[in-house]
Amino acid sequence: MRSLLSCLLLLAAAPETAGAAEPENEARPQEVPCTTTDECVEREGRASVCVESQCRPYQDATDLFVAIGLSQKEAPRPEPYKPLFTILPVIGSNPTQGVLVGVAAIVGIYLGDPETTTISNISANVLYTTKNQFLSGINSVLMLSNNSWQLQGDWRFLIFNQDTFGLGAQSIPRSGGFTLNGFGTVTTAQGAQPMDLNLIRIRENFLKRVTETFYIGPGFNFDRYYAIVDRALDLEATPPVVTSHYGYSKALGFNPGAYNTSGPSLNLVWDSRDSTINPYRGIYAALTFQWYPHWLGSAQDSSLLYGEFRGYLGLSKTVPRNVLAFWAVFQTNVTGNLPYLGLPAIGWDARNRTGRGYVQGRFRGTAEIYAEVEWRFRITDNGLLGGVVFANAETFSSAPVSYLGFVGNGTDLFQFIAPAGGVGLRFMMNRQSRTNITLDVTVAEKTWGVYFGAGEAF
Repeated sequence: MRSLLSCLLLLAAAPETAGAAEPENEARPQEVPCTTTDECVEREGRASVCVESQCRPYQDATDLFVAIGLSQKEAPRPEPYKPLFTILPVIGSNPTQGVLVGVAAIVGIYLGDPETTTISNISANVLYTTKNQFLSGINSVLMLSNNSWQLQGDWRFLIFNQDTFGLGAQSIPRSGGFTLNGFGTVTTAQGAQPMDLNLIRIRENFLKRVTETFYIGPGFNFDRYYAIVDRALDLEATPPVVTSHYGYSKALGFNPGAYNTSGPSLNLVWDSRDSTINPYRGIYAALTFQWYPHWLGSAQDSSLLYGEFRGYLGLSKTVPRNVLAFWAVFQTNVTGNLPYLGLPAIGWDARNRTGRGYVQGRFRGTAEIYAEVEWRFRITDNGLLGGVVFANAETFSSAPVSYLGFVGNGTDLFQFIAPAGGVGLRFMMNRQSRTNITLDVTVAEKTWGVYFGAGEAF
C-alpha cells in the first residue's frame, strides 16, 4: 500500500454545555434589529448575517463536536480568554518515512473583547517516524486586546532527512508520496539527492498597530542548520560525486556541515482579516526585510526581502464561508549569500503550506515567486462538510555555481514554471474558531500527493 493514514481519535476541550454562554438569540444591549443579511453586511461587513432579527458573525449550524455530542447545538457567543482546542492524534505510513505517529493541534483564543479583537491562534505538531525523524513546531499569531499588537511566532526543532533537487525549478520528480502538514518525502525521484539535517528555528515578530489595519515592528530570526550529511556525496569517486548542497556551500565559502542565519527584521503588515485561522473576508499583506550580519552569528553577511499577499473575496452574503482566496509570495536574496538551506524554498514557509503537490524543498533558489488561488465552499447546509478546489504555480531563480566539476548554470525567474492543483474536503471541527480538518489530493507534473492536517492552507 502506497500510503495509509488513519485518524485514531478526535479530542477536544469543547465549550461547556451549561451556563457557558448566553443564548444566541439574546440581544446585546443597544443593538439595532435587522430584517435582512444585507443590512448586517452594510452595517458590520461581510460575514455578518441576520439571525432572529440580530446581526451576528456567521457560524455554521454544526461541527464535529456537536455531531459526536461534545458540544451544545445552540451557537454560543465567543468568550474572551477561553481556549478553543482542536487536537488531532494521527498515525500514518509511507515508503520513505515508514510509520509516523504524533499529534497536531490548533488553539483559537480571543485575547480581548471578541467585539473588538480578532481571534488568535496557536498551532503545534509533534511527530516521530521509523526513519528516525523527529518533527516539532509551534506557529502562532496572537492578537492582543483591541488588536493593539500582533505577535507572530515560528519555533521549530527538527531531526530530519529529505531529498534536495538542486536550485531552480526545471527538473520534475517521477513519483509522489504522502505528507502531513507539509512534512514528507517522495519515493524515487529523478535527480533526488538525499540529505540528513537538524534544524533549530526561533522567529518572532512584534508588530504595533499604527492605524486600524496597519502594523509595523521589529522581529528576530534565528535558524541553525547542523549535523548536515549529504548521503549522495562521494569525493573519493572518479570523478568525484558532488551534490548540489555541497557544491554550492564550498563554492560560496560555507561549511557544508553546519551554518546559521541570525539577525533582526523590519516588518510592515496590513491586516484586515476577520480571523487568523479561517478568514471569510479581508486582506493580509506583509513586507519584511531580514538582515543577517556575521557579528550576530550568521555564517556570512546577507539579507532577504520577503513579500506576501492574501486576499479573501466573499461569493455569498448568506453563506460567507463560500470564498475565493488568493495567495502570493515573493522573496529574494538581496545582499551577500544565503546558505543553501536558508534560500527560499517551496514548503518552508511559516506553516509549510506553499507548493501543495510538491514535496517540501522540491524547489529552491535565490529568488521565488509563488501564487495560489483556492475556491472554498460549503457542501452540506449544516456546515459540517465543505470543499476546496485550488491551483498554484511557482518559479525560482538561481545564480551560476561551479565547484569540483559540479556546475549549476543558473536560471532566471519565469524561465521554468512549476504548476500544481487539487481538490479537498473540509470537516468543520470547531465552528467557534472556524477550524477545519483538511484532506487534500494534489496533482502536479509527474507527481501527486495527499495532505492531511488541521487549518486552512492560508
